[in-house]
Amino acid sequence: MPTRIANLWIIDDDPMASFIIKRVAELGELAAIITIYDEPRGAVDYLLQHKNSVEHLPDVILLDIYMPDLDAWGFLAEFSKIKNELKKTVEIYIISASSNLNDIHQAKSFPQIKAYIQKPVTKEKLRDIIESHGMNS
Repeated sequence: MPTRIANLWIIDDDPMASFIIKRVAELGELAAIITIYDEPRGAVDYLLQHKNSVEHLPDVILLDIYMPDLDAWGFLAEFSKIKNELKKTVEIYIISASSNLNDIHQAKSFPQIKAYIQKPVTKEKLRDIIESHGMNS
């Protein structure tokens, strides 16, 4: 079980939530590279541009649900189209303040979603994600 991953992405339009998750990951030394996207379109574009570059692709994406323009479900639809072209398996975790059962059930309908994590994302929750990385892939 890894105690640290190479590349963690946070896709969340809330800068404070992203900052806190990044800081928790840094303090726990859970990822070598931590990248924040405040909107999913930029992440999709980056994935397309770097699909053949293992070192540039994320190991884990923490994805917020509710964002303007392209929400998590739109990102996942785009990701589904390109995931087989990526030279690395990318694990996606939904992170949300929502406890809405419809959101939880919808997240479970996407096979690439590893888990639904309720905010706040704590060091313990992040450590669990990192430790389970690569299992059952």
